[in-house]
Amino acid sequence: MCEISIIIPVYNKKRYITDTVKAVLNQTFFDYELLLIDDGSTDGSGEICDKLARKDERINVVHTINRGVGAARNAGIKKARGKYISFIDADDYIDKCFLEKLYKAISENDAGMVSCDYYEFKNNRKIIRKRKYSDTGNKTFDTLKNDTLCILWNKLLVRENIKHLFDENSNTCEDSVFCARYYYDNDPKVVYVDEVLYGYIIRDDGLTSRLQDNAYEGVNKYLAINKRIVKMIDDEKYRLPAFHHICRVYYYGIYLFVFENLSKGSLLPNKIEIFNRIFNDKDFRKIMWFTLKYPYKNGLTERTSLGEKSVMFLSLLKMKRTMCLLLKLLRLLERNGIYLR
Repeated sequence: MCEISIIIPVYNKKRYITDTVKAVLNQTFFDYELLLIDDGSTDGSGEICDKLARKDERINVVHTINRGVGAARNAGIKKARGKYISFIDADDYIDKCFLEKLYKAISENDAGMVSCDYYEFKNNRKIIRKRKYSDTGNKTFDTLKNDTLCILWNKLLVRENIKHLFDENSNTCEDSVFCARYYYDNDPKVVYVDEVLYGYIIRDDGLTSRLQDNAYEGVNKYLAINKRIVKMIDDEKYRLPAFHHICRVYYYGIYLFVFENLSKGSLLPNKIEIFNRIFNDKDFRKIMWFTLKYPYKNGLTERTSLGEKSVMFLSLLKMKRTMCLLLKLLRLLERNGIYLR
């Protein structure tokens, strides 16, 4: 038995896994086990994991056939012995006080979930992501509004409270769906550590950089569980603004995992088929209209940016080529530090 089980799924990460493990071993908190789940790597990552395990008894390696990140994390959960669980990506970075500060926050507050601030590193640009909104006193509204459930890796969760494992048939938003289900199942006390303790490194070879076969389904699953969470809010004052916010998160999921990838290269027939499927989805169209109009009716709702409005409007008009050109322009502006979203 230990206090924390750290689960790292590893698939062809030989360039990064040693540095990530070193960041774990350099923690100021010591009562943990590190589970490296080798998901059928073919680049020698599994051998590197075994070599690292021989140097520290807290490291355990599980070798599996390649079934995806969700299955790898599930294997880690089943093997875990800790009171709390932390999921870390194999190519990311954690501050040396990551475990200590999260453990102190969750244990001293008898909480069911703790999150910290983090930074994203992409295209040689570091972006600090801090909790945006102050507490309103409505826990579920604050949790949704701060996008706490969108992210898996900056947290500690209570192992015994995990009632649903990861969806092994999905490779888009499966981590966000897992967080949302955990929240819905437990309605946990949520605490925050207002320090940047995690580094999320976005690489060109990562899952978010390419279109997955079931990306649209994954985003819709996340929307569905969030709709159930919104119903947990009794106060009408907060319920509709919360629903608007998850609609914006849904849009961002479509933008990030589908539209951006479809706009790369030529607009081929298979891409047009996916566009048509989304544009003709009645639920998608209702959500886009609601996301555009509702901010003008409620002051608690955040405004939609010019870039977001443009993409939503063009998608409602089913203007595929025009929207692709706009997305290419938005990506070009972002590379130069200009954000319209």
